[in-house]
Amino acid sequence: MQAVIVGADRIEGIRGEILRVADQFGIKGIDHWTGRKAAESRRQLSCRTGLVVFVCDRANHMLMRNVRKQAEEMGIPVVFARHSATDVRERLDDLSGARVRRAS
Repeated sequence: MQAVIVGADRIEGIRGEILRVADQFGIKGIDHWTGRKAAESRRQLSCRTGLVVFVCDRANHMLMRNVRKQAEEMGIPVVFARHSATDVRERLDDLSGARVRRAS
């Protein structure tokens, strides 16, 4: 599976946070959509996508609606965060904690 980061320009910190929990989610690769081009609002999530990290302050609402709708239809977890690795870490920890509780 792969993770998709949507809406950030610099993703090194966010990529690091995803890699930190990659084993828990079965993530093998990371894709990145900047959200800067209008055509990205119509992009389709891959069937290999297992996690979406949406950076809210760097993308438009149309892109957010499209990604959220696709993820809901495919049953993919979405993490919404501000543009900071710390915020992404907290959201991913919350999500991984919820997955552990559900599995028990």
